[in-house]
Amino acid sequence: MAGGVSLEHGSDGGCLLEEFAGHLARTGASRHTVRAYTRDVARAARDLDIDLDDASSLRRAGRAGVRRWLARMRSAGLAPSTVGRRLASLRSFLKWALGRGYLPEMPSLEGLSPGRYRRLPKFLTQTETARMLEDRAAADAAGLRDTAILELLYATGLRVSELVALDVDDVRGRSSIRVIGKGDKERVVLTTRAARDAVERYLAEGRPRLARGVRERALFLNRSGGRLTERSVRRIVDRCTRGYCSLPHAGPHTLRHTFATHLLENGADLRTVQELLGHADLSTTQIYTHVTRDHLREVYRRAHPRATLKTRKDGEI
Repeated sequence: MAGGVSLEHGSDGGCLLEEFAGHLARTGASRHTVRAYTRDVARAARDLDIDLDDASSLRRAGRAGVRRWLARMRSAGLAPSTVGRRLASLRSFLKWALGRGYLPEMPSLEGLSPGRYRRLPKFLTQTETARMLEDRAAADAAGLRDTAILELLYATGLRVSELVALDVDDVRGRSSIRVIGKGDKERVVLTTRAARDAVERYLAEGRPRLARGVRERALFLNRSGGRLTERSVRRIVDRCTRGYCSLPHAGPHTLRHTFATHLLENGADLRTVQELLGHADLSTTQIYTHVTRDHLREVYRRAHPRATLKTRKDGEI
């Protein structure tokens, strides 16, 4: 345990990692972020032969060693986003170690990158999403809860951590919700009428049956009356989307991708989507500008004054 945050089960531990975890917790990082960073640093330490109980071994994280480490991860087929996250975690750890005096100088890691391409996000089409939501007819407590979860994730683009942190008072009778996102940043998200109706029905008919008399402020409850976990929400979304889309697996982040993609497909500007998602940097949001060729062609045909005046025999512009 470090700073009230437990390290990822099965990590290497080590006094340096414990101290780093405590530092992250004190700066306001979430438990999820602390676990992710310490897990990445533990992996990097194993690969770079760094002893996390011996500060002098941090010298092994030189530029040449880190370059070989990146090359091995690329050769193993890891996604650039994964490689980039691990590199960012290592950089943060080394900067912290430098500030603590455990490292005499910061290794030169400028210019090292995980790769030049980014994996496009997976998302459901508008037709797939409509079918999935319209087929939700379950009236039992868990079914009403699951419907409210699906509608709320699709309506708001919430992260799963933000969803499970919601309390009843955050949503009851509200058309907008204040959430605390990454870095403890507060933002307002809007909801649809369908999402509000699903949540209100769950509150009226489903949640009381799940609560079992337990006094719990959480909006979404498990069958024991406790707050639903992120892992449980992932299982729920995967189960509920199965058979409705071509993706082998879908989770809460898939619905976040779906939310952003559908907004852009229907004319929302990138800055608006950035605000709704809670992205600090617009470049993070730009990955969603992957609208389909068919959609672009249809928008062009509707918008350009002369687009429909003359077409080829095959129907192409």
